[in-house]
Amino acid sequence: MAVTGWFAELICDVEPATITITGSTPNVVSTTDVHIFPEPAMLTVIGERPGVNGPPVSPLAAQLTITGGTPSLRETIAPAGAGVTVTGSTPEIVQTANHLLQPTAGTVTVTGGTPTIITGKILQPTGATATVTGGTPRIIQTIAPTAGAVTITGGRPLINVTYPPPTAQLTITGGRPLIHTTVVPTAATITVTGGTPIVTNNTLISFVSANSSTTGSVTIPTHSIGDLIVLCAFDSQNTAPIKPSAGGTVPNWNYIDNTNTSAGQGALTTAWFIATATNTTSGTWTWAEQMIAAVVTGPVGTTPIGGHAAVGGAGANVTAPAVTMTHTDGSSILMHFHSTAFINGGGWSSAPAGYTHRVVAGPASSRSLLLNTKDTTTSDGAVTQPDGSSGWAFAAATVEVIN
Repeated sequence: MAVTGWFAELICDVEPATITITGSTPNVVSTTDVHIFPEPAMLTVIGERPGVNGPPVSPLAAQLTITGGTPSLRETIAPAGAGVTVTGSTPEIVQTANHLLQPTAGTVTVTGGTPTIITGKILQPTGATATVTGGTPRIIQTIAPTAGAVTITGGRPLINVTYPPPTAQLTITGGRPLIHTTVVPTAATITVTGGTPIVTNNTLISFVSANSSTTGSVTIPTHSIGDLIVLCAFDSQNTAPIKPSAGGTVPNWNYIDNTNTSAGQGALTTAWFIATATNTTSGTWTWAEQMIAAVVTGPVGTTPIGGHAAVGGAGANVTAPAVTMTHTDGSSILMHFHSTAFINGGGWSSAPAGYTHRVVAGPASSRSLLLNTKDTTTSDGAVTQPDGSSGWAFAAATVEVIN
């Protein structure tokens, strides 16, 4: 169903309708002010919608029944609001652009006794019962009956008068119609069903630089407030290095992994801190033989570490463990730390495919610690970094840095 919006401000004149008055002869009383009061007559108006000249008017077809007492002139009818129900799919609103709608004139039939009409300037019949069927009638003169019981079935008819109708109750079933207004719906609740959605942050974190040392402390690379600092400390025995007490420029480092390993294996400790100054220092770590410090900048989270793990072992090649990543949209940085108690004379081999060497500590006393980062971080897995040794103690760790 289509709904046509319209607005009318002027009284529209129409083509005259044909009126036939039948019935018995009424008594007519002549007054000094030239008023004539014939006996009541029956007025029936039938036919289709009359022609309308004026601004856009689009009344709905309706059944109109008017009952009540004797009407009088020069009164305004303001019927109560009718209930409007719109059903169907979303209606299409058509702008008429002030086109004129001219319905076909209706036929008016008046039944009853034949009245006797005495000429005069004004005819005022006594109360009559009027029944209107068919389209909306248009009567040339203005008729303003006294207040009576008005029953409106269907749409609102136009009775050749200008009146402000009261607010009608509007019930809309189906889609939302556009009624030439701006509608702001209330906030809706969003429900996400299925797996956990991944929201990609287009502002990614980035690796800045890394330093290494062959002692129990390391110089932190240049950093700014809010940057993330990640430390790794290596012991060629099986004791995980222990952080120093906080004080001065030494922060309270947060352990990532700090677990002793079995005899004959190496051990690693990893830790992090978000810089609150630009002169952060590592402090001296107990049991640490070699260290690496790396700086990551960008919008790291309050808890910036995702998946992580550390292992010890003995063998010719150093394998960093696989982890369950927190982010798999490529926004993370994966750090893989490899360490050995005995590096061969040729040093570490090239980085595995898909990885980048960042920094190497040593060798010192044949010991060495290496940092690789993964080039694409949409997935993870265990990664082996050959060192050319034969069965010596090693340790390895994997750390996911998240935004």
